[in-house]
Amino acid sequence: MDWCIKMTTAPGTPCKAFHSLVLLVAWEVWKERNSRTFRHLGLPTLTLFAKIKDKVSTWIMAGTTRLAQLVG
Repeated sequence: MDWCIKMTTAPGTPCKAFHSLVLLVAWEVWKERNSRTFRHLGLPTLTLFAKIKDKVSTWIMAGTTRLAQLVG
């Protein structure tokens, strides 16, 4: 919890972008968890990381400039 508070209150950290990134990662991990639990299909960890990075890139191309600053 302390880490999250530090990240959202640090000077220069775009708060909305940080929250968007957290939600994006949580959503992808949740979908992977459901896939493993209900369909017995799971991605390798590095593939899941690549999928998350691809989603972040897609969001950045869609215009979330502050997210680009955060992960830049």
